[in-house]
Amino acid sequence: MVRVIAFIVEILVFICTCWVVFFLSFLVHELGHAVAYMAKTGDTHWHIRIGSGKSILKTQQRLSIKLAVFDGECTFDEDKIKSTADAIVSLLGGPLFSFLTLGILLGIRLKFGVFESEIIATSAIVSIYNLSIFANTSILITTLAPIRYFWGETKGRKTDGLQILHIIRSKRS
Repeated sequence: MVRVIAFIVEILVFICTCWVVFFLSFLVHELGHAVAYMAKTGDTHWHIRIGSGKSILKTQQRLSIKLAVFDGECTFDEDKIKSTADAIVSLLGGPLFSFLTLGILLGIRLKFGVFESEIIATSAIVSIYNLSIFANTSILITTLAPIRYFWGETKGRKTDGLQILHIIRSKRS
C-alpha cells in the first residue's frame, strides 16, 4: 500500500512540475512580446493569457492563467504599431526570449553540469532541466514555424512566424 501511495505522489509531483515548467516557459515567451511591444511603442497596455480551459487566475489588467498551460498569447493595441519594423519586432520578442532562455539553460548545463541537492534527487533535477529545455525548444520551434495553431484557444490563428512572413510578403507587393 505504501508503494502505491508513493507512486501516486510521484505522479502528482511530476504533473505539477510539468505544469510549472510549461507555465514559466510560456510566460517568458509572452513577456518577450510585451517587452518588445513596449520598447517599440511606449504603450504599457497589454495582456497575457497563458493556457486554455478553466480559469485559475485573472488579474484586472495584465495576466490570465488557465488550467491547461499548453498555449498562450499576448494581446495589445495593434493601432499603436506604426511601422512594419515595429510589428516584426513585437512578433519576434517572444521567440527571442524563448531563444535566450534556451541559451541560458544550455549554457548553465555546459558550464556547471548537473546540480546536486540533498533534498531533490539528482535524477529529478536532470528531468526538470531536460523538461525545461524541451519546453522552450518546442515553444521556439512552434512559434517560428509558418503555420496556423491547431490546439487550444489559439486554434486557427497564425503563429509568430506566419505573421512575420505575411508582413514581409505584403511589404514586397
